[in-house]
Amino acid sequence: MSFRLDTPSRRIAFAIGISLLLHGLMLWTPDIHLPRFQSSLPALTARLEALPSAPPRPKAKHKPKTRPAAPKSAPVKDQSAQNTALLQSPPAASAPVAASAVAASTPVAASAPAETETIANANQTVDRPPLPKYAQLTFAIYNGTTSFRIGEAVHTLEIKDGHYVLQAVTKTVGLVSLFKSYELSQFSSGSYNQYGLQPEQFLEKRIERSGTQSHAVEFDRKSQHAFFAPGGETPLPPDTQDILSVLYQFPPLAHTEMTTVSVCNGKKIEQYKFEIAVDETIDTPLGKMLTVHLRKMRAPDEEGLDIWLAREYRLFPVKLRFIERNGEVTGEAVITDIRVSDEQGVRSNAVN
Repeated sequence: MSFRLDTPSRRIAFAIGISLLLHGLMLWTPDIHLPRFQSSLPALTARLEALPSAPPRPKAKHKPKTRPAAPKSAPVKDQSAQNTALLQSPPAASAPVAASAVAASTPVAASAPAETETIANANQTVDRPPLPKYAQLTFAIYNGTTSFRIGEAVHTLEIKDGHYVLQAVTKTVGLVSLFKSYELSQFSSGSYNQYGLQPEQFLEKRIERSGTQSHAVEFDRKSQHAFFAPGGETPLPPDTQDILSVLYQFPPLAHTEMTTVSVCNGKKIEQYKFEIAVDETIDTPLGKMLTVHLRKMRAPDEEGLDIWLAREYRLFPVKLRFIERNGEVTGEAVITDIRVSDEQGVRSNAVN
């Protein structure tokens, strides 16, 4: 018999038959289960175990706590190491002794001592008021003679055990500091006695965007010579003051219209001749003040300096005026705050 799928009807009938045969086998044949393959790896288990104990720490030897000894104030003439540190970094950033002392002593705003009121009488000679043990003076710096404020200066003074430390930090503030960064740190120290301030060291550091300049000088009163860093020396006049201490220590001003003082700016010593006006009233943020006006006499090509000392405020400097070689007033410093604490010392200087 010939079995051929040469026509469509035969091919369809063959497919139907095969389908029926497969369904029949699935319905009537016994069940067949495929084997389950189990993994040969052991079953996973989880349990908690204690961490191994850390090795015992060696017992530290107990030492009794001791308070650090208070720093001793060494004489200024033996501070060569301190001078080097001051030249490397400005005193304003290194917690100066004077500033910390003022903060610790909680100074109060200064008021005019009663004994200084009689100085206003031009026909009477009165001892110059003593410097306080601690003092802090704050100045506003103005551009020229205008009211445009460009900076601030803070002076701090400490007098202790016959020695003084005087420091001034001047810098630009506000919007001006964004365009012109400037900081001037000055440090003066030495002995203090009945004759007033006698500088033994002076340091100055000027920081600008263009660079940094530093100057230092040591005053050897015994040999009567001044020694400059990094080298050089010059004879030392007995009345020499540095550019900072001279603001707080002038020679006697009694019954005179002119006075001369030797001033060191850290690079050289010059003779400054001042014209004196004993009764001049100025306006300040602290009110009107009766002052002694000291005007530096200068040659046509020299810088000028005017200083006003307040008669009711221990003859503290309350106004400064800086004049360029061409005669232009470049700036003024005007007092905005005076704080003192613990009066100490006597000075024999006098004013008319």
